[in-house]
Amino acid sequence: MGAMLELPVIFNPAADRGRASSRAEELKARLTEHGFRPVFLRTTAPGEATAMARDLVAKGVPVVAAAGGDGTLNEVAQALVGTNTALAIIPLGSGNDFLRSLVGVVDLADALRRVRQGKPRPVDVGEANGRFYLNSLGMGIDGQIAEDFIRWKFLRGELGYLWAALYEVARFRPFELRLRSDAGSWEFQGLMVSVMNGSHTAGGFHLAPGASLTDGALNLIAIRHYPRIVRVPILVRVRQGKHLGLRRVKTALVRWAEVQTSRPLRVYVDGELLPRTDRLSIRVHPGALKVVL
Repeated sequence: MGAMLELPVIFNPAADRGRASSRAEELKARLTEHGFRPVFLRTTAPGEATAMARDLVAKGVPVVAAAGGDGTLNEVAQALVGTNTALAIIPLGSGNDFLRSLVGVVDLADALRRVRQGKPRPVDVGEANGRFYLNSLGMGIDGQIAEDFIRWKFLRGELGYLWAALYEVARFRPFELRLRSDAGSWEFQGLMVSVMNGSHTAGGFHLAPGASLTDGALNLIAIRHYPRIVRVPILVRVRQGKHLGLRRVKTALVRWAEVQTSRPLRVYVDGELLPRTDRLSIRVHPGALKVVL
């Protein structure tokens, strides 16, 4: 990138429970130090980031920066998938799991250097019921945990996800799960099913160890029903990424998957909630999004 480039920044002041709002001036100064002329576009409502990004794509902008959390990135990506406009990531959210899955570490200074020095590189994108997702999709207990975390405003970051997870460990009821995919079909009583693009979710849970964002496949992880008395140790193993060898954990690399459940369940993609449903149609779009890395 050359000196003093104009950089559109879609800025979500509501990210990280509203704490991102106070960081706008600091961020502008730091981007200027890196040789950018930042143009901030502040979102005020859900969906605005997608509309802003779509306008920028229509203008032929080569790079759009998204300043916020995983939900902000998800909204911006809805307009960038399949285009020549690249996504630059400025992590200001509670979880920042997409960036963690990409580079392993969430650090604002490193992220800003990457925006300046990086190059657009293709990464895979998931799609569920017509909506793109970058990093994670969960249905069942993990979707309910995401809803609790969003609803309980006092929760924040990984510790907040842990509190919500402990609450659901004690109360969540199993469901009948039917899975069909290019890797096989299965039916059993389950607690959750996730179809991951990246490796981390829920503010640092290592749900899909070894997952690659560039392999043209998604990582399916389904956990069968466990009695409540043993769910906490299982939760600890999931957080640490030590659950894949458990007998009641089913994993597969898939290019597409169809999910059917016995009751409508909460679904989340990239930390954002989707309407409850009992059916999901999921597929991967290899290399469909350019990300500055």
